[in-house]
Amino acid sequence: MKVKQPSVNPTNKLTAAVIGAAACQVTRTVLANVAPGWADEAMWIALEPIIIFACGWFTKDEANVKL
Repeated sequence: MKVKQPSVNPTNKLTAAVIGAAACQVTRTVLANVAPGWADEAMWIALEPIIIFACGWFTKDEANVKL
């Protein structure tokens, strides 16, 4: 069965997750310069998937697939 996508645009959830990943990296970079103790690599490796998941989870999305 083929799935019909109404557009090639990414979903709102995917967009929110990508923005969450970018925000993590920007925050980590800023903290590395301002407060180096908070820029620990191990902490951000563990924290980034949680932030990405939360951004996608709390973002409302419309159905974009039509069968």
